Amino acid sequence: MKNDFEFDKIVIAVALPIIILLVSGGLGGFIYRTERIVEKPGFAIEIVDASDAATAPKGLPDVIEIGKIMAQADASAGKAVYNKCAVCHTIGSGEANKVGPNLWGILGGAVTHKQDFTYSTAMVEKAKVIKKWGYEELYRYLYAPKAYVPGTKMAFAGIKNDKDRRDLIAYLRTMSASPIPLPAIEK
Repeated sequence: MKNDFEFDKIVIAVALPIIILLVSGGLGGFIYRTERIVEKPGFAIEIVDASDAATAPKGLPDVIEIGKIMAQADASAGKAVYNKCAVCHTIGSGEANKVGPNLWGILGGAVTHKQDFTYSTAMVEKAKVIKKWGYEELYRYLYAPKAYVPGTKMAFAGIKNDKDRRDLIAYLRTMSASPIPLPAIEK
């Protein structure tokens, strides 16, 4: 009998770790479930190609009926859109610049309207061409800043939604001591 008991101890000593290993692997998989990697992204990331230095960014027609566009604008809705800009810009009269210049009086103002802000060389060069921010210039710039002014320091990708862009411009118009008149509707 002594020999039978010794054999049982050896079998248990070898089998028990194997059984524990198998059971713990199954238990670990039950306790710590692994999630599958989602094959379809939750949202699409729009990538803007800024390599083409054309003055009219891709996606906008060469001729824009800015009078018709601005006739439908809602400045109060544009105030909500401005929150995207508020990360880098201030808008109140006399407020300090942030990463970007203060936008008070931007519409109708010089492209490089803030004397106490250091603009990129690209923006200074663009200011020699367009001089002032008109409705159409701002509309094109806000669509794709890096395409409209290649080399600008502004890292913002742009506002692709036409309604948001026109509403923002209408709001920026109100942020001036003397707002410029709305553009005429062309016939």
